Amino acid sequence: MQTVCPITNKITDERVARLNGAFTVIFVALFIVLNWWWGMLFLAIDFFIRGFVDGKYSVLTHISKLLANLFFGSPKRINAGPKIFAAQVGLMLSVLALLTFFIGCNWLCLAIAGVLGFFSLLESSLGFCVACKLYPFFRKIS
Repeated sequence: MQTVCPITNKITDERVARLNGAFTVIFVALFIVLNWWWGMLFLAIDFFIRGFVDGKYSVLTHISKLLANLFFGSPKRINAGPKIFAAQVGLMLSVLALLTFFIGCNWLCLAIAGVLGFFSLLESSLGFCVACKLYPFFRKIS
């Protein structure tokens, strides 16, 4: 199957996307280890902003831009479509993790949070966007 990414006219910086992924890994780890549900709620809100509003209003994106400009080279411009879709997937997973947490389904909550953390770890460490690989399947059924 040919890989198809959601293309948009928006451009983003890959360094920022990878740092956003690293912050997500940290927040998910705190949620899993300390039951810090406020962090997962913050992630859900930030994913909503990045996925459905505009990334320029995202707190994590602002922090990531600052760090990227301080510590890394020049921006690496990429199409924002896959990252917007990834934020929408992140929103779905973070909301599902919160819902299962509050209804007391711990094993499912840990599994969902673990998937979110794993996807974010792949993005932050390898620049591998799982959402870009999943998108063709969603496009096919829609």
